[in-house]
Amino acid sequence: MILEPNGCKSLWDDLTFYGAIKEEAVVKARLWRAVFKNGFSNQSFCPQRSAFKKERWDGSPQIQGAPMKPNTPYLKLHTLLTGYRQYRLMEAAFDAGVFRTLTEHPQTPELICQKVGWDVSMGRRALSALAATGFLEETPEGISLSKMGASFFGPNAPHAMEKTLAFEKRLFDAWALLDETLKKGERVYAARQKSEAQYKKDLAQYIASMDEAARIRAAELWELFPVESAFGSFVELGFGSGAYTLAFLQKHSGWRAEIADLNDVVEIFKENKKEASAFPRIGTSCVNLLDETWHLPRCQKAEILLLSNLVHCQGEVETSGIIQRSAKLLAPKGRLIIHDFCRDHGEMGALYDLHMMLNTYNGKTYTVAETRAMMESSGLLFTGEIRLPSGSCAVVGQKP
Repeated sequence: MILEPNGCKSLWDDLTFYGAIKEEAVVKARLWRAVFKNGFSNQSFCPQRSAFKKERWDGSPQIQGAPMKPNTPYLKLHTLLTGYRQYRLMEAAFDAGVFRTLTEHPQTPELICQKVGWDVSMGRRALSALAATGFLEETPEGISLSKMGASFFGPNAPHAMEKTLAFEKRLFDAWALLDETLKKGERVYAARQKSEAQYKKDLAQYIASMDEAARIRAAELWELFPVESAFGSFVELGFGSGAYTLAFLQKHSGWRAEIADLNDVVEIFKENKKEASAFPRIGTSCVNLLDETWHLPRCQKAEILLLSNLVHCQGEVETSGIIQRSAKLLAPKGRLIIHDFCRDHGEMGALYDLHMMLNTYNGKTYTVAETRAMMESSGLLFTGEIRLPSGSCAVVGQKP
């Protein structure tokens, strides 16, 4: 059984960054086609309607050109080839403080450039480009954050992505070594030796970055995953920021949770999430999940056990061991959820597989069939998969 997001409201339904890019490219192509065909006389371009206009005799607009079509092969290629432009623009605006400068009230381009230290002439062009990509909105009164920009980068952004952007900037070096890695047949990129203080700082930044995306996907997952009982025992192994557990408990107030991860991760969770309303219903344990002899008595008889964004961190032998040991913690009829990117589910899963190849010792993403096989070899019954609107997938198994 495959559960699709049918009607499940996702942030990405309204805020699709690449959709805006593709639409702009299509509009430009239509504009120039119409210009060459009809000439410039008595014609204008209307960005607000994303359409080429020709004035009728009565002054009302008449839409010209073919209906807008989905992405063409060339536009797909163009988006891939020029993706760095959108990223670098967003990065420059973020580093300069453009998003932090803007509020709900429009400001003039001159004032914004003055605040962030940009040359006014060139800064105006960058601000217009940010508006074209969907982050800002240009009005006669000035420039403000768009709906998408306010959702991700505003002062009170409900889905803040500032920590994610800061973390992603650190990953470019590994991807620059893709060709060398493919030729050598093993990981080439390796992080330098770190002091204890630097390690903890980097770990905290990593967890904060992962938390931003996890909170969005957690809401999607628990909206789609059926839970019939009002009370129960929830377990998450390798919980990271704790976003999935907290979101589950907020939705199911009668449940309690036990979560386990490395000692340093547990300490960060206790410090960062101690004010969360569900925090008193969570017990914690410290464990290295790669240790084949780990023992988690507090996690026994789990009715729902979650492994989220965990199995991609290591190879199949280690992952199979983690799944087998996790299955033993389940109560009869208990369900195991393996939530991750699946290699056979489009670009996101396939590219994340390469991301793991470059940034881990032997990590990889798995297909649904491979995940199912590891579940079934652990004595579980495969019950289905859930595809989240934001691109990841949950594979579900149940203990007989």
